[in-house]
Amino acid sequence: MGVKTVLLGTVLMGLSFSASASTLTDTCLQQPNRTLPCPHQLYRLMQLPDQQTAAVRCICVTDFQPFLQQPESEVAQIRQRMDRRQLEAQLGMELEPILRVLRRED
Repeated sequence: MGVKTVLLGTVLMGLSFSASASTLTDTCLQQPNRTLPCPHQLYRLMQLPDQQTAAVRCICVTDFQPFLQQPESEVAQIRQRMDRRQLEAQLGMELEPILRVLRRED
């Protein structure tokens, strides 16, 4: 009877872990129009402006990488600014808190 209890406990823990892991990936901060899985995900403890407390969040680094680089020309700078505003509108939040995490400033 003790072995059955241990096995049942192990199975239940595995199920709860997989459920919490899927919740983290469901809330991954990424481009809303992404159709393929993100190739570079990062999990960080962070508190976004709309949150009461800090939580582990998934960030698709690939989608935010272009905003971490300095544009090489004025045209590229304008394009980056437009892309940033568009993504901010789609996500409903500013990108700066996410970029600070990726720059390891927070």
